[in-house]
Amino acid sequence: MNMKKTLCLFLCLIMAFGALPISAQAADKSKKTSVTQEDDTNTSKKKKSTSKKKKVKKVSTKVTGIKHSFNCKKSQKVAFTVKVSPAKPSRKILLQRYSSEKEEYVTKKTYKTKEAKTAKVTISIPKKYRNRTYGKWRIVVEPSEKAKGFRSKPIKVYTTNIETLKLSSKTSCIYCLDTGKVIYDKKMNKRQKPASCTKIMTLITLIESGKFNGTSPVTYKSRNVAAQRLNAYSGDRYRNRDLAYAMILGSANDAAVMIATGVSGSERNYARRMNRIVRKIGIKHTHFTNTYGSPNKRHYTTAYDLSRITAYGYRYDRFCQVVGKEQYGFRSVKYHKRYGCYTADHMVRRHMKGHIGGKTGYSEVLGASYSGLYKYKGRVYAVTQMNARTKPLRWKDVSKLYKYVRKYGKSKY
Repeated sequence: MNMKKTLCLFLCLIMAFGALPISAQAADKSKKTSVTQEDDTNTSKKKKSTSKKKKVKKVSTKVTGIKHSFNCKKSQKVAFTVKVSPAKPSRKILLQRYSSEKEEYVTKKTYKTKEAKTAKVTISIPKKYRNRTYGKWRIVVEPSEKAKGFRSKPIKVYTTNIETLKLSSKTSCIYCLDTGKVIYDKKMNKRQKPASCTKIMTLITLIESGKFNGTSPVTYKSRNVAAQRLNAYSGDRYRNRDLAYAMILGSANDAAVMIATGVSGSERNYARRMNRIVRKIGIKHTHFTNTYGSPNKRHYTTAYDLSRITAYGYRYDRFCQVVGKEQYGFRSVKYHKRYGCYTADHMVRRHMKGHIGGKTGYSEVLGASYSGLYKYKGRVYAVTQMNARTKPLRWKDVSKLYKYVRKYGKSKY
């Protein structure tokens, strides 16, 4: 019996000690499984991070040198050079034209850049698409692996001189105030002496001085200036507004000198003031040395600049009132001397429909010039011709330029 009991106890002990390693192995297995699960999560995280690294952020494409507006003749080449970066690998550039029929941009020409950090490409508008007076274009740079695509703002191409006019004038220009574009030009950037058309700028300067309703004295210089019209008495005074009408309608040189003295103290200071306004407008090829157009090497303008100056004057109601007046009467302040002025503007005298007014200029050496404002179908145009051979030929030229506006101004531009 004792042997049986001892055997039973021995077996029980063996079974008890044998179970321990089994449970430990199970624990180890569970640990291993947990570790493998953690490893799986880590590997998945690693995969995600590597996938994120593969998605490289694209840099923006920079394009410089694009000119967004061209105003030139049909025969003139329209081209400009742009810089594209990055251009590595080589980039494809599309020149597209807007089709009003399809109502979308259509590719007309394709360019390819050289492989470089920054590449230069010369873009030119094909001649066969220059037969219209207006065209809208754009540049598109296709995206690459490292860079985003690019799409430019509209590039507007205006064509001047739909037909060539036979003009006596050496230079001429039609400038549209509403679009800021030239629709006709004949050597419009050639420097010319403006003669009495200078007084357009003299009037604008007077209006901007704030002394339009002030008075100015008769000076020694005003009494001795060439081609005076007022023949004013010494010691007399005049209202600036009256002098403005005498200067524009009657082209009185002494009136222009009196205005300069009354406003700025001297004609030299007044001319400096005129030049400051010219620079403010953004005009670069004009310079004044006097107020009435006396010939001088440093006193010059162009047909384009004079059109811009006349267009600038249009913003003032007083300017339009003065240049559009047919006749005007006034008296001097001190001696009450009477005067009557009649315009030299034939378009005002004819009461031409749409004509706002303007200023003439004449010299036996230079010929006849004119710059005026003309309104047609809601748009205002500054029309300038310079140095026609005679006064009658001047008005023939102006009539031809006005006809050009009526024929093409609204419908073609």
